[in-house]
Amino acid sequence: MMSGHLVKPDTRNCKRPRELEPQMPDSPQLSSLGKSDSSFSESSGLFYKDEALEKDLNDMSKDINLMLSAYAKILRQRAAVDASYIDEIDGLFKEANTIENFLIQKRELLRQRFMEIANTLHR
Repeated sequence: MMSGHLVKPDTRNCKRPRELEPQMPDSPQLSSLGKSDSSFSESSGLFYKDEALEKDLNDMSKDINLMLSAYAKILRQRAAVDASYIDEIDGLFKEANTIENFLIQKRELLRQRFMEIANTLHR
């Protein structure tokens, strides 16, 4: 019953498939023959890759700096808008406080006036 099931190799912990692993040469003598020529081409290829990688990193760094600058600019603009809103709200509170004080004074004056009228009518 279990013999019909295929068992897959556990590749969860493998970083790359087996096909991509470097193959060991069959004969060590053959591998050392072309090593001097290939090492020069490999080093020049690595140098090119390093330059390309460095260029890409520099470009990405510039892009990130531009994005951060734009983000900082937006934050400064929003902070300025928030500050203007706060100033406007402060002005509204001051105006409301002034109106409240004026209305309190008017109410007190009306109270006194009604007291005078009531006293006059009671005499």
